[in-house]
Amino acid sequence: MTKEHSELVKEHFEMKYNDYDKLIQNLIPKYTEMHNLVVELVDFPKENKLSILDLGVGTGQTALSLLQKFPNAILDGIDISPKMIEQAKIRLKNFLNRITFSEQDIKDLQISRSYDACVAVLSIHHLNEKQKPELFRKIFDNLNENGVFAIGDIIKFDSEKVTKEKEEEWRNFLIKNLGEKEGQYWFENYQEEDLPSSVSNQLEWLRQAGFKEVKCIWEHMNYAVFFGRK
Repeated sequence: MTKEHSELVKEHFEMKYNDYDKLIQNLIPKYTEMHNLVVELVDFPKENKLSILDLGVGTGQTALSLLQKFPNAILDGIDISPKMIEQAKIRLKNFLNRITFSEQDIKDLQISRSYDACVAVLSIHHLNEKQKPELFRKIFDNLNENGVFAIGDIIKFDSEKVTKEKEEEWRNFLIKNLGEKEGQYWFENYQEEDLPSSVSNQLEWLRQAGFKEVKCIWEHMNYAVFFGRK
């Protein structure tokens, strides 16, 4: 992803951040199910003192679920948008002693500590097919033994025909929820900004990074949840 593309994504998020939580339910089919599965993949005992990295913390929904699930955990939240981080601080006002925020572009991610888990909900697709494997290696290198990297994201398929069919199914979903004009706007925005990869490619990149267990646990339309365990 070029610098210009990063800035485009940032501007887009900052334009829409106020209604993001409501909007996301209309943009992402079975969003809540996808989000909950990512949280479930962080499958340590509830009492563990965990260190968690959230790539693309957004308005803090995933971070909130994890901090509630693990009362002894601390979390580092990364996001490209300072306005998103401000929204996350409001949502996480009762957990600010357990969370640190950092304004970063994940393509240039700087990590200074090790983690037990890393989660990425709807953020990896902003990276191209050179940057994704680089990020996966960086996450692997900074995870503790048995650490989990859980991803929920938009995907494409190995077959261009299937990709087009799934994209059209999703476009119809957007139009049904948002109306013709706004639904088409978001679909065109996706075509302009997003860089999804297939699950099979991403599982292979996780293996190449060193993850010993990789698996896709859920697919719906053109979205998936998959993970690697160190």
